[in-house]
Amino acid sequence: MAGRFAGKVALVTGASGGIGAASAVRLAAEGAVVVCHGRDEGRTAAAADAIRKAGGTAHVVIGTLTGDAEAAAIVDATRAAAGDVDILVNNAGGESAGGGMAGWFEASAEDWLATYDSNVASMVRLIHAFTPAMRDKGWGRLIQMSSGVVDVPMPMIPDYQGAKAAIRALTVSLSKALARTGITANSISPGFVLTDTNRKWVAAMAERSGITGDWSEVERWAARKFVPNHAGRLGKPEDIANAVAFLADPASDFVNGIDIRADGGH
Repeated sequence: MAGRFAGKVALVTGASGGIGAASAVRLAAEGAVVVCHGRDEGRTAAAADAIRKAGGTAHVVIGTLTGDAEAAAIVDATRAAAGDVDILVNNAGGESAGGGMAGWFEASAEDWLATYDSNVASMVRLIHAFTPAMRDKGWGRLIQMSSGVVDVPMPMIPDYQGAKAAIRALTVSLSKALARTGITANSISPGFVLTDTNRKWVAAMAERSGITGDWSEVERWAARKFVPNHAGRLGKPEDIANAVAFLADPASDFVNGIDIRADGGH
């Protein structure tokens, strides 16, 4: 396919749905060969099929990134399918290992380590694996998914918030380590995004509160009640995919070491 990403290979982790799937679709629509990574084979294959039906090229790799051997298997499968990666979208992560909305004193030290591994070390493993080839080419894009909770920390899920804050710091450090190589490193901090899980939660909360209008009314109510923002609505996966495409663009080579808040403003 023609487009600004023609000739580029992109690996999008956590591409079985939500932000990851939307990012994979967006990059493929503009010419990238996309490798969709996920843990759920059926959902990840469905995301890749959607890309192919639209005329794009997509491959599927399945497995976890929490462990050196497991991540190495993903790296090998990616290279076997599509070659070296030009655009790495580190989207995969995990919720608080403490479960649900665990508080400061419910999330154990072991939970912190597990959450850090799934959200931070998993990204580091792939950065280590794919950056050397980017250096050789003199071009690459490293995009990490952080979170808006870093800006408004809560007393709950502290392990998750700490891990997402670490992603921002590692990205700035990485951009400096890769100075003058042609590789950029940036992060994105989404606000509340209507993934399938979040949409179900909003619908349940609206029903419990007696909000019985159509979805547009439910969304306006939820935006006012839970995540007030200047846009007056909730985020969509495509909103974050737009930010991914911007940072991946060859024309964005002067944008480096930053975090983009994609949260509607607050």
